[in-house]
This record gives sequence, C-alpha cells and structure tokens, in this order.
Amino acid sequence: KTAVLDGPETIVLDDESNIYALAKGNIIKLTNLGPGTSSGDSGAILADTTVVAKTVGFPLGGKFVSGTKIMYFADAVLGLCRIDLSKENPKVELIASQFELDDGTISKINYADDVDIGSKSGMVYFSDATDIVSEQEGKTWDVLHGYLLDFMRSKRTGRLLRYDPVRNKVEVLASNIWFANGVAVNEEETFLMISETSMGRLLKFNLVGPDQGKLEILVDGLPGFVDGADCSKAYCYAPLPSSCPPIVRLLNSLPPSIEAWLKTLMMMLPKAVSPKATKYGGVVEVTVGDESSSGGSITRFFQDPSGECIHGITGVTSHDGKLYLGSLENNFIGVLDLDAPFDESPPFLIFSNETAQQ
Repeated sequence: KTAVLDGPETIVLDDESNIYALAKGNIIKLTNLGPGTSSGDSGAILADTTVVAKTVGFPLGGKFVSGTKIMYFADAVLGLCRIDLSKENPKVELIASQFELDDGTISKINYADDVDIGSKSGMVYFSDATDIVSEQEGKTWDVLHGYLLDFMRSKRTGRLLRYDPVRNKVEVLASNIWFANGVAVNEEETFLMISETSMGRLLKFNLVGPDQGKLEILVDGLPGFVDGADCSKAYCYAPLPSSCPPIVRLLNSLPPSIEAWLKTLMMMLPKAVSPKATKYGGVVEVTVGDESSSGGSITRFFQDPSGECIHGITGVTSHDGKLYLGSLENNFIGVLDLDAPFDESPPFLIFSNETAQQ
C-alpha cells in the first residue's frame, strides 16, 4: 500500500541502507529514490513509499538488530515493540508495556520514546519519557500534548530503561529525567547519550569504567529543546525541534510560586490555544570523552533559525556520512551531507511520489 510521508518522526536504516520512516502509526519503506520536483523545490528527491506495517499505537524511535531485518521500536502508546521485516506479512510483537521492579511492584511504560541497541551486548536501551499517557485523537494519538502537559507540570518522571532479550527482562538504569527523549549508544557501548528535552540538555550514562551506572550532564545550555539522538563512530547528534519560545523564557524568569501557578493555569487551557513551538530547525554535533573523562563539547551546530528549509526536527539518524532528519510536522525527510560545507549545501529533501502528485 502506497502512502504519503506524513510526519516521519524518525528514519531507520538497515545494514543494506534501506530507508524506513516511522510515521504516525505506519512503518514506511522508501524505494526508487531519484531527482524530481515537489512543492516547488527543484532540488528535491522523490521516492516510492510503501506501508510495510501498521500499528495501533504511535512508534517514535526505532533501530534494527545488526545483520537482521528485526526492528525494535519505542511506541508512545504500546511500549517497547519488535517487528521482523523479513517476513512477508510482518506482525508487531509487544515486548514490554510494563515490567517488575526490584521490590516486586509492577511499573507501567507510559511513553516509550526512543531506542538503540548495543553493538557488543545486544541489549536494547530505550526511554520512557513521562508517566503521562498520550490521548487518542480520532484515528491517531496526540503525543505532543502529552509532552506539553509534562513540561507544564514540571515533574521529572522520565526514565532510561534496558531490555535484555536473552533474559526477557526490563530494568531501570536511570530515573528523575525531565522528559527522557532520545537515546543513543556509542559504537564501543561504553556510554549512552540521552536527550533531556525540557532541560534543553544532553545527558551521559556511563556503562563501563569508574563511573559505571552514573548519570551526568554532557552538554547544557542549548538554545532550545532537544529531541532524538544518535551516535556515529566519532560523534553524537541531537536535533532541536524548537528554539526556546518567549513564553518559556518568561516563565523561567518568574519566582517559582508564580511560575507554578501560571503553568497550572496553562495546563487547563484547551488544546487549540496551548502555546505553540517556535519555527526553527537545528542539529547539534558533540564529542564525548571516554570513561575516564566527563562532559562533552559541541563541534558543530547546524541551524535553520527561521525554519525556512526545515523545521521541527524530532529525529536524527547518522548513516554513511549523512544525517537523516525526521519530523512530526513535515511531509518529507531531510538529509544533511556531513562532508559538504553547510553554507553551500543545505539539507536536501526526500518527498514521497504520492506527495508530489497531489
């Protein structure tokens, strides 16, 4: 079944460089990429788009098990899921919607957000962004409103989780994160990078070394909210879907009691008049120290300050020297060539042939 690229949140590539998009409940495969024209953009790339699987939830982040067509994905409604796309009629398998804590109590996964897989251990690392569940809106789910409520509530319930496929067990690695969003493990599987959206910063969780099990700040003070995450051999990346809106800067400048009162009031507003994100596009590239060092440094910052070319970037995937940029708001995939000068080569855009024909 063909499909228009409607809100491709995250782009997932397998070992053969096949491109898949997680888009509002659909897993879409892109094939036959070639030059074309769409929406007046003569430099656009067109692709055939086919729905290879449809879920009843809302997949946000995904990753293939190396050497296979098995994809794990974080579904904001269902939890941690898995699908084998080598099958003729692939079926979604729910891996975990809840799990048992060390004290024997059951903990629900309310908002699975992103996932990555360790190259050494095969462990599946994923985030549970908040304890606020997403609301159904027609035939889809409003995942953005859940984030907005979480931000206004100012309660840190996000967690970093790990699933062991051998033991079929989920465990908590870190908690008390203010909307735990993107998760990326480095190639050596020595650390994880986590996007803490509402703090506008990147965190590092140490998997080995003297600080094993420690969660620390990697990069702070970014000029907007961070979303997904991915790591290549040398760098890690995180997208910024929005700069910091004026209303947020105003709230942060107020005394805590007044800030809390205004946020409570804003939580009661109808969705139609809720604060909207600032149109902006950004991706930050960072280097991360080894297990004996802390902190990271920004090496490059790609920005479209007015969001003219691309905005609302929620997912970033590093593959063969390029960054594949997803968004819940766009009807295309952005691709940034890391080897080309950014000023001379802005992201080129991949549209669905179905979009071009409309």
